[in-house]
Amino acid sequence: MASSFVDKLGTLVEKGWTEQLSRGLSNDHGIFAFNIVQVPRRFNRLKRLKLQILLLSQYSFPSMLSFILLALLAHASPIQCKHPHPKINIIILAGQSNMAGRGGVFNDTITETLTWDGIVPPECQPNPSILRLTANLTWVEAHEPLHADIDYNKTNGVGPGMPFANTVLNKDPNFGVIGLVPCAIGGTNISQWQKGEFLYEQLVKRSQFAMQSGVYRAMLWYQGESDTEDQQDAELYKDNLKRFFNDLRFDLKTPKLPIIQAALASGPGAYIEEVREAQLKTDMPYVKCVDAKGLPLGPDGLHLTTPSQVTLGQMLAHAFLGIFASNFQMSAFCNFFYPSVFMYLHLQHVQHVQVDDMVLLLCVAGSTLVLGRNNTAKDIFILAGQSNMAGRGGVNHGKWDGNIPPECKPKRSILRFTANLDWEVAREPLHVDIDIGKVCGVGPGMAFANEIIRSHRSGTGIIGLVPCAVGGTSINKRGKGSRLYDQLVKRANEALKDGGGTIRAILWYQGESDTLNKDDAETYKGKMVKLIEDLQMVRKDQMGIKMKNVKCVDAKGLPLNADNLHLTTMSDVKLGLRLAYAFLLSFSHFH
Repeated sequence: MASSFVDKLGTLVEKGWTEQLSRGLSNDHGIFAFNIVQVPRRFNRLKRLKLQILLLSQYSFPSMLSFILLALLAHASPIQCKHPHPKINIIILAGQSNMAGRGGVFNDTITETLTWDGIVPPECQPNPSILRLTANLTWVEAHEPLHADIDYNKTNGVGPGMPFANTVLNKDPNFGVIGLVPCAIGGTNISQWQKGEFLYEQLVKRSQFAMQSGVYRAMLWYQGESDTEDQQDAELYKDNLKRFFNDLRFDLKTPKLPIIQAALASGPGAYIEEVREAQLKTDMPYVKCVDAKGLPLGPDGLHLTTPSQVTLGQMLAHAFLGIFASNFQMSAFCNFFYPSVFMYLHLQHVQHVQVDDMVLLLCVAGSTLVLGRNNTAKDIFILAGQSNMAGRGGVNHGKWDGNIPPECKPKRSILRFTANLDWEVAREPLHVDIDIGKVCGVGPGMAFANEIIRSHRSGTGIIGLVPCAVGGTSINKRGKGSRLYDQLVKRANEALKDGGGTIRAILWYQGESDTLNKDDAETYKGKMVKLIEDLQMVRKDQMGIKMKNVKCVDAKGLPLNADNLHLTTMSDVKLGLRLAYAFLLSFSHFH
């Protein structure tokens, strides 16, 4: 009967009547009684998947959440999805040579050409959370020289952009991804930046393109040296500058765009003080000026040295943060909110007992700790379940082969919470001091974290993994009051206290031990519902809200080790990537 029911629904889906079905289906628990993979094979894989999602989205457990989206690909080929763009905090860099960057540029007496020395100080090092918009309008990870393909007729070196971005992230780890939009061109005067001129139109074009991926946060402006040579240019500078700022805000549709400009440190002409006065006395809302005067210059007496560019970038960052501090709560204004999410796995392997209903692997907890300025905030992910979450990739005959694929390599931005409740740089095996008494190898955690970092979607740029999985444990050992339950809650709470952060998701892979006994399998669903209810109470106590986001990825078909139970190393990598894609794809609307 259930098969006939599915067949009829599938026919409606085939005809494109999904909207009518969505309105008409009830939350009748009987809909869930059939195995969802029974969707007729005669439907193409996209329509089968559509029907699977439609049916499962209508199902709700009595005391659970109101929304479940289970994308089960049991008999369908994988569907490739593009990653959604992260929400980028856009910082426009405009002006002339000292904004483009000449730090470290010197005259090579052998070649008689200007050359950059290639020295990149620590404050200017690349960061996965700092992007730049190239001349070809693509986002890439930013590195010096930022203006290499923009001010391309000149020799570029270190500028203030990278130290600015790194300082902002150090001061406010919750700020999110920064997107730098280089637009500065050396040797230009203020008249070339007026509306209708090429430089102005290019600035607007690049800024508007960048806006498609995020939100304007500020423009950093350092210009005026070329206007110190002519008296009329210097006298008109203030009016031209204000007109430029007003026109730009109007064309970018951002009337309160913060603009932080630098008052000149140098100039080739006799009218430098006139220009500096115009800059220091630009009386416009949301415009702030920092004074570069006194910063050491290079041998040409015009361009800032590399250390001076670092100092200037930090000055601009402090001014930028100060604008928000007086008008907004910075963390509330700029923090990327992610939901606390739980992602669970449909069992890849079942021993001895055929379970007709899907074994649901569900639990959620999440809370946020208000951060102090000196704390290192983290996006926290809890890893829980049993051996395939703890990791047995590369483990054979009781030994781990030590093979760590590139997707699982350590990064300074990925931490793990040790058994001693300390944060350290994460490395495989993640569960070595948690799942004691077992031989741990590669699991899905590192591949998951590396993909989140690579996508630039971490709100803080730092991932904190909290290993809690223990091999060979059944659902009976996970109930409230059990040692494993209490340990999970304790470690989650301690992870929040130590440095602060937000629990973004629990990754859960468990259930193999519950396939050995028919009674355990038949009562699994009820026990999981009870576990969820208990964790809901923990979340309610912490946050005053209930969980509402669950996602399932299917591990079926991933290659197994020789024991025919545990995932291989590469299977764990694929699983980690699937979990990351599910997290990034399904919750992009919370950006």
